Amino acid sequence: MTDILLQNVSLHYPSNRKNISLRKKIINSAFGKNIKDNHIEGLSNINLHLTEGIYGLYGPNGSGKTSLLKILSKIYEPTFGNVNITGSVSSLINIHFGFTEELSGLENIEFKLILSEVPYKEVNDLSKKIANDCGLEEYLNLPLRTYSSGMRFRLAFFIAKYLNSEILLMDEWIGTGDEKLRDMVDNIIKQKISKSKITIIASHNLEKLNSICSKIFYLENGKILY
Repeated sequence: MTDILLQNVSLHYPSNRKNISLRKKIINSAFGKNIKDNHIEGLSNINLHLTEGIYGLYGPNGSGKTSLLKILSKIYEPTFGNVNITGSVSSLINIHFGFTEELSGLENIEFKLILSEVPYKEVNDLSKKIANDCGLEEYLNLPLRTYSSGMRFRLAFFIAKYLNSEILLMDEWIGTGDEKLRDMVDNIIKQKISKSKITIIASHNLEKLNSICSKIFYLENGKILY
C-alpha cells in the first residue's frame, strides 16, 4: 500500500539574531507571521494522511507549499514531528538538481541517474534512451556550461521522464516557451501522473488544481487551514 503520514511536522529555517529587524523587513512580505526571533517557521504542526489520489497544495507565497514538498522529497528533515512514506518517490521540484557544469550532457545523465538510486546495471541502457529522446544529439558530448537554458531544461526534463515512481511531487505545472516542446512536456507530465499512485502538486493556479485534483489543501503561514 502506498501512503504518506505526517504527524505534527514542523520545519524551522535558522535566522541570524544580528540585524534581525532588517532581515524581517526584507522577508516579511514573503513569510509574514512565520518570522520568529531566531528562526522562520516554514511549516507548523502539519498532520496529513494521504492514500492513493491526486492532491493539490494552494496558498500565497511563503505559505509552506514548497517546504512541504521538500520534506516529502527528503531534501529537508523536519525540525519536529514524524514523516512516514510507503512507496518510491520522484520529484519535479528542482529538475536541475545534481547537475555539474564541467561534465558533459551524457555524463550528467549518468550522474543524475546514480543520484536517483537507479540500479547501476540499468544506468547504461537508461542513459542511451534519454540521450536518444532528448534531441540534444552532438551537444551531449559538450560540457553543461556551454548549454543554453532551453538545452538545460531539455536535458533535465527528459531525465525526469524516465524516473518513474509510486509517489510524484510537483512544484507548479512545468511550462516552456517552445510550443512544440510545451505540448510534449504537458503530455509526459499527464502520463507520469497517471502512472503514479499518489501525486502532490503545489501551485498558484487554483483552476488547474481544481481540474485534476481530488482534494486541495489551503496553506497559510506554514499551516494547513482547510
